[in-house]
Amino acid sequence: MKAKLLTISLMVGLFMGCHDFLDVKPVGKLIPTEVEEFENILNNTYTVDWYYMDNNKGTLLASLGDNLQISENSANYNYTATHPNINRYAAYTFKLPYGNPEKPDYFWEWGTYRAVGLLNNVIDGVNDVKNEKTAKLAEELSAQARAARAWSYLTMAMIYGPVYDPAGANDTKTIPYRTAASPTEANPALSTTAEVFGLAKADIDFALKSVPDNVNHPARMNRCAVQTLMAYYYMFARDFGKMLEYADMAWTSALAQQGSVDNLIYNYNDFYYEPDPEASPSPGTDVEVSLDLKGQDDYLGQTYHREMLFYRVAPSGGMGSSGYPSVEFISLFDKNTDLRYRLFMLKDLGYATTVGDTKYDDGIVLQYYRDVKIKMTQGFSYPELLLMRAEAYARNSRKTEALSDLNTLRKYRYDNTQGSTDLPNGAALTEDQLLEEILKERRRELPIATFQRVLDLKRLALDNGKPWCKTTIEHKIGTQTYELVADGYQLQQDGGRIIFQPGEKTFEEIEAAVSAATSLVLLDETGEPLASRTDLVYAGRMSKQKDYVIRTEKEETGTGEDSNPVYTYKDVTGPVMIAEFRLPDLREAYKSLEEEITNAQMAIVELYEGGEA
Repeated sequence: MKAKLLTISLMVGLFMGCHDFLDVKPVGKLIPTEVEEFENILNNTYTVDWYYMDNNKGTLLASLGDNLQISENSANYNYTATHPNINRYAAYTFKLPYGNPEKPDYFWEWGTYRAVGLLNNVIDGVNDVKNEKTAKLAEELSAQARAARAWSYLTMAMIYGPVYDPAGANDTKTIPYRTAASPTEANPALSTTAEVFGLAKADIDFALKSVPDNVNHPARMNRCAVQTLMAYYYMFARDFGKMLEYADMAWTSALAQQGSVDNLIYNYNDFYYEPDPEASPSPGTDVEVSLDLKGQDDYLGQTYHREMLFYRVAPSGGMGSSGYPSVEFISLFDKNTDLRYRLFMLKDLGYATTVGDTKYDDGIVLQYYRDVKIKMTQGFSYPELLLMRAEAYARNSRKTEALSDLNTLRKYRYDNTQGSTDLPNGAALTEDQLLEEILKERRRELPIATFQRVLDLKRLALDNGKPWCKTTIEHKIGTQTYELVADGYQLQQDGGRIIFQPGEKTFEEIEAAVSAATSLVLLDETGEPLASRTDLVYAGRMSKQKDYVIRTEKEETGTGEDSNPVYTYKDVTGPVMIAEFRLPDLREAYKSLEEEITNAQMAIVELYEGGEA
């Protein structure tokens, strides 16, 4: 049975950093003293590569979506060997807002906040050292840093919390929007989703005023990239009119700068694998796995190839023992005409290990090598920008323009030797059908081993009743099924939450009872206990939500042509309270143990002083 009203989600820590949270240290031995030196920070690989999401460059987040799957062998003998809580990977479960900004979290400690710390150093630093000669460069560097900061915080807020909902309060506390570079300045309080979006918008607005038209590396945003970022912002803010305005502005800028679409997108019809007579693939595997891909230039493996707009490293989708493209993802491709499938969906050896005398072997599996053979980005690419404009056109009922943009991309991705590459019967599609095709193309086009699909799932879950809307995501590993609410956020590394109807009690009465609770019991919708935990403590955070889906009701509305009853299903909403829980801090446990030891020592002393030894 599914627990609909009362949910408790728990997780142990995966990783624990050994550094102070949000610790800001200068990279290298020299502290910049000139504006030009701050420019090097924006080009630094730590800023754009290593310090990003986590030190796996965001790979872990891909496990939350539906593009990847994990085999039973890998789940049992790969993940559990190093990460005992398989649910973090196999159950594809979203994270709750992190509760304590002063306590290390792997994603924060080793990822975004280290990069943002460097960006904040640039923003603060150039203002301190600029002069009349360097003022313009200082403004440009500050604009680029603030744009990158906005992109980082927007992404992170929606990973740690719910996606922005224009019909909701957006008052869930998610992340601190830290803007100070000094390590001595205290961390700000957790910002709500609404606050993060407001602060990010201010950063983007600032960037648009001073960002340069041209850059020497796509890890730094030019004007086109910041315009794309604003379209990205409005895409998640669900202001599709503004999304179209900025996506169109960005695409116009791109064409003006690069001259033609041919200079923005690679034509996969011109791609091929260079033969290697020395290649010796394992039986049943594709030789292309070990061959070099050739295209229209020699920059395919570089971060500055023609499709890059804003570069942030994208982890590989051909992850070998870590995961494979899901059955659903593979089914999205036309195997005969889609060159992304023909070039990059390759057969290779899967996960294998020997435990004792038993060998567990996945055998030959399909893996996706697109981002192995050609450099991909988690930031922005020109193909993604084109698809963003296509989506915006479709959401604004401009079918002709939307179809034109979609067909423009298809020209570069589908086999042109088999007739037209245009979407079959595209003109006859309804607005919803066309939008669905655009969103499918977006899924095929973006890297599969990144956070991007996760955020798409969360935003598209707000399109209630639409064919592309997923309310739940289900994954099977062996006989075990894992289910996730697509627009939810359930787990954090060391805590969880409980959702319940308040009844007649006041907020204060409920909080007092929750705070004093020594055990938590998860009930299903019939009131039967599913699980209990006694190792959690109240995190000190409780909130109200007015229109939470409490249950789904089925109502008979008539009789069908086959004389069978016809039912409609309606969500019933109501007020709930949400209390957050966590595992005890180690310091709390130590203090408790220390008190026990002290009491025992005092008892022993009293025993001896009483002459009873």
